[in-house]
Amino acid sequence: MDKRINLELRGRQPSKLKELDLSGCKTGGEIEGLTEEFESLEFLDFSNSNITNLKTFPKLPNLRKLDFSGNRLSKGLENLKTCTNLKHLMISRNRFRELDILEPLKSLEHLTHLDVGIDIPGVDQPQLRLKVFELLPNLQYLDGYDIDGNEEDDDAVIPNGMPRLDDDVSDGDDELEDEEGEEEEEDDEDSDEGEGETGIEARYVNGVVLQEDEDDEDYNEDASEDEDDEVEEDEEPEQSTRGKKRKLDDGTV
Repeated sequence: MDKRINLELRGRQPSKLKELDLSGCKTGGEIEGLTEEFESLEFLDFSNSNITNLKTFPKLPNLRKLDFSGNRLSKGLENLKTCTNLKHLMISRNRFRELDILEPLKSLEHLTHLDVGIDIPGVDQPQLRLKVFELLPNLQYLDGYDIDGNEEDDDAVIPNGMPRLDDDVSDGDDELEDEEGEEEEEDDEDSDEGEGETGIEARYVNGVVLQEDEDDEDYNEDASEDEDDEVEEDEEPEQSTRGKKRKLDDGTV
């Protein structure tokens, strides 16, 4: 377990670590290498680690979520009393067979979520659930359901399973998104104005070009007419000269 802890630390100081995943860690049944140096831990996962007792579990006052599911625990929950800020405890798929085993959890005033999956012979589940809620009055959800059988709302839980604590953070994000949206709208308006001005200039320029083209066409037509007139004038003397020649040949002159 010491090697796994060092691997998860990745060179960080234990006192700065907030989450530690030791799930599937090979153990001899006891917790080793985890000390009170991990005082800032908020989430600790020991699931499926073959743990049989909690005698060496350290004092972790900032721990909020603890996962011991899939182990071989049958007692020893009194060792969690020092986790005074614990809100979510998962101990399902262990070897708890008596309701009194949960008695030490009464001292955890902030415990609101408990996943235990306890099964006591001779006691039906609805009755057993009611007794657990009576034993732990601050409990809100047992195995994902409240006392009335309503399932917990997924929107109230963040990805690591912890309840959402600060709605102001999300509100701040919404305000930031609104501000960004307003800035984008202003940019779009400026862009539209720029495109409008460019279009007017283009039309103005095109207008001038078109006008010049029209003038060129008029000029070309006028020049063509002048050339035609010159050709006609040149043809008339030729016709007159030919007439004179014919008269001379006829002897009429």
